Amino acid sequence: MLLFIKCLPRMFKMAGQDVRRHFSLTFSSVLSIAIALFIAMIMGLFALNISHITKGLEEEFIIQVSLKPSINEEEVNDLMKSIESMKDVSSVTFSSKEEELNQLIEENGDVFSQYKDSNPLYDVLIVNLKENHSLDSVSKKIKKMDNVVKVNYGGTLITTLISLMSIIRKWGYIFVLIMAILSIYLIRTTIKLAIQTRKDEIMIMRNVGAMNWYITFPFMLEGMISGFFGSLLPMGICIFGYGFLYDRFDGVFMSSMFKLMPPFPNTIYVALLLMVTGLIVGMIGSGMAARKYLRWTR
Repeated sequence: MLLFIKCLPRMFKMAGQDVRRHFSLTFSSVLSIAIALFIAMIMGLFALNISHITKGLEEEFIIQVSLKPSINEEEVNDLMKSIESMKDVSSVTFSSKEEELNQLIEENGDVFSQYKDSNPLYDVLIVNLKENHSLDSVSKKIKKMDNVVKVNYGGTLITTLISLMSIIRKWGYIFVLIMAILSIYLIRTTIKLAIQTRKDEIMIMRNVGAMNWYITFPFMLEGMISGFFGSLLPMGICIFGYGFLYDRFDGVFMSSMFKLMPPFPNTIYVALLLMVTGLIVGMIGSGMAARKYLRWTR
């Protein structure tokens, strides 16, 4: 261990010299990692935005329970208690038909003001859930209760949309992992070429008694250097490019219903993750190539 620590400065120096000496191969490694990390960044941001949109949709989805006109105050309270007792329900709020009409007027203009004298709306209960995946099951239970005219939450279209976005989010994360594995393979292939062009140098070092770790560690450092520089371009695009697109679309995608993930501090976290991934990918790829072509055992 002490010998390894003493040799670290020299191995860092060797890695720097080898990067300059074999610049074309290093550039190939950097380019390969940059491309793979760029694709992974795109899919990662896509998956994060899908997750953010899904959570936003789930928070906005509520169950609206329309009550019979003949229901009295005591029956309303009993119904609210029954709904609140459900394990998936977090809160229940009463809204009179007058409040519902005023909300319609506020959101859509005075076109609904004509109904103030003869309000056709129902008194409603606004039901918020702990887990919005239970929208359908809770709605069916409430619909069977007394004094309930109808239950509205958006129907199967809403639950299908949430399920679809959850699936897209999961596959997005899987694709990011695939890109990381692809990066390891690309850097491994490039380092393999570098090792093949330096067989004589490696053979001399082995013949004079250099240990395997002394030979292979500079290659791993080269891989980390390639990974670091390969991550710079995706990092810049992530921070500045995503911020530009976010401002360009005013933070929404197509509709205010689909709110995009805010750039700060999320893009900083993604950029740091890209850098760490580049370093790890470069190190692992180089290590795999060195293990195969330098033969760890004598």
